[in-house]
Amino acid sequence: MNNVESTTGRWGLWKIGMVASVASAVGNLLLMVVTGPLFEVPDDFGPLTIPPIILWSVIGALGAIGVYALVRKFSSDPHKSFMIIAVVVLFVSFVPDILLINVTEGIFSGAGWGAIIVLMIMHVISFAIVVPMLRKLVH
Repeated sequence: MNNVESTTGRWGLWKIGMVASVASAVGNLLLMVVTGPLFEVPDDFGPLTIPPIILWSVIGALGAIGVYALVRKFSSDPHKSFMIIAVVVLFVSFVPDILLINVTEGIFSGAGWGAIIVLMIMHVISFAIVVPMLRKLVH
């Protein structure tokens, strides 16, 4: 049993990951409540309704858990490797949000820069919650 397993237990990564995914979803829902009116996000803008916020927050967290598990298994420096991957994924995740500015039909239409900024902040919130919780396991 390595150091990480002895301090977190066999299911430690997944338990912490589940807590992180719930915290990420809650954080993003709170952000939407607070910033939606400030950034004039349309009520019918699909990505910023409750189900997608919860779904994508949890999917992102689960993805991070999987990547972290792989990095922890295969990297000689999992702390550094995971951080590099997480930062790259964060910035790449902004690309689809920015591309929404050109959508004129369907549930993605009506995205002004306010809605896009809120989406991007949600990615940062998820990053700020999930990444530190997972990285803590290596210490």
